Amino acid sequence: MKLFQIILLLITFQSVSYASYLLDKNTPVCIEDFYYKSSRIHFQKSINLKWYSTSEDHTSDHIRIGYVYDSDNDICKPDVNLILGMDIKDFNFLLGLMGVIFGGVFMFFTTKIFISVGGKR
Repeated sequence: MKLFQIILLLITFQSVSYASYLLDKNTPVCIEDFYYKSSRIHFQKSINLKWYSTSEDHTSDHIRIGYVYDSDNDICKPDVNLILGMDIKDFNFLLGLMGVIFGGVFMFFTTKIFISVGGKR
């Protein structure tokens, strides 16, 4: 169970590592990166890639993940490639993994049936 949680966390962090963020307090701003330092939040705006900072309380509550910056229209819109919060490559990986697991289970029980039927002579 612990291994499953670690894999789930890795998939979650990987799926949001290539996306932009939406800083949605009073006026929504699309940001590329952010960090905390000395009770201030420092963020990089997507429009000009310059660093800004703010000292408002609970600013991290207003950061939303899974957005993409559209430079043509200067808007931050939700990523359409996210399926249930996963990137498309992670979704395909999980589909392939489930196929391998079901195939292994099917092969194991098929072999077990052939052994039990063939051993009755």
